[in-house]
Amino acid sequence: MSTSEVFLESFFVARQPVFTRERAIWGYELLFRNSERSMTADVSNEDAATSQVIADGFGLIQEDLVHGQRLLVNFPRNMILSDAADLLPTEVCVIEILENVDPDPEVIEALTLLKDQGYTLALDDYIGQEGFEKFLEIADIIKVDCLELPVEDLERIVSSLSKYKSILLAEKVEDNEMFVRCLDLGFDLFQGFFFSRPEIIPGKKMSSNNLNKMRLLRSISGSDFNVEDLAKAINSDVSISYRLLRFMNSPSFGLPNVVKSIKQAVALIGYRKLAGWLRVILLSDLSSGPAGSELAFLSIKRAKFLELLALDVEKVSLPSESMFLLGLFSLLDVLLGKPMTALLKELPIEDNLMSALCGKESDASIWLELVVAFEKANWEVVSSIIEEQHLSPLATAQNHLAAMQWANELVVLSKE
Repeated sequence: MSTSEVFLESFFVARQPVFTRERAIWGYELLFRNSERSMTADVSNEDAATSQVIADGFGLIQEDLVHGQRLLVNFPRNMILSDAADLLPTEVCVIEILENVDPDPEVIEALTLLKDQGYTLALDDYIGQEGFEKFLEIADIIKVDCLELPVEDLERIVSSLSKYKSILLAEKVEDNEMFVRCLDLGFDLFQGFFFSRPEIIPGKKMSSNNLNKMRLLRSISGSDFNVEDLAKAINSDVSISYRLLRFMNSPSFGLPNVVKSIKQAVALIGYRKLAGWLRVILLSDLSSGPAGSELAFLSIKRAKFLELLALDVEKVSLPSESMFLLGLFSLLDVLLGKPMTALLKELPIEDNLMSALCGKESDASIWLELVVAFEKANWEVVSSIIEEQHLSPLATAQNHLAAMQWANELVVLSKE
């Protein structure tokens, strides 16, 4: 296999949600590795490789979109000047002009043509830099990088943009305080990790419904399993029983006969696998609203990715089931708005997993660092961990893609 083929087959892709003022999901930014500099592959035609990555990554994520949602795709200069957008539908694709692209006449002409063809244009990482007036005039969406800007500078930039007929998108919104500030300033779209930072409210109690689900999680998260406990746990919730049987009979399982009872399911696929699927349903059920659905997706995707990693790499010291739980519970504090230490007291978790989940150093910490780096598209960290842990870039990329597809299918099915 040539180095170009390895590059094309092992591209890394992630997605980051963009929210409306009501915290509904407007769409996603497609984040991918599009340069051989982030790995060791020597690609002779970088533009061709990047075009392929854009097309493949877009196709993967587009399958998961709800009607009306959009995908922002990063376009470097050469991609703007080429026909890279031809394969991307105008009603879904938003062409994002990277911050290192200069607004020279050739670029402006190409962008004008793309806009005439029906594409939506977004300007990335605007922080008030001079010389970008041509971009500001043509952009449908202006993304303002809010992370490092002092409040007074952010207010000044927003005021200066009022003369343009563009939607303002606040990016790198890292906490709820920043979200509220940007909301007050008039931003309409928001992107960042504010939805994954827990707001701990002193004295907040968990609802009885969520308490029941946590008890169910506890009953199937230890090592002392028995069939009666599992059946009792499932039968205590009619909704979960119904949806679990739908899971068992979905094409994902590929079972030859219709599953009509929980006991039959246990007999056909085994207790441990059934308990794993039930954990996924319960976690998805704990989420509520668009942000909750995205958190459930991230949790389940993390779980599957780490499980696949453990099954694929002999040097991973943790068993696949422990890796699955590590990912599955990694956002539990955010989902429930309670400190992780308090929540884990409700679950029989191994000490090394508990340490990693609570932000302490353990042999499990590096794997959480890897999945977070994927989600933030921090490809430098991803590449560093891959090299440090002697992982295969190709296998790691394929496992992450498989986990994303698997997680989306489960989140959709669990809500039906």
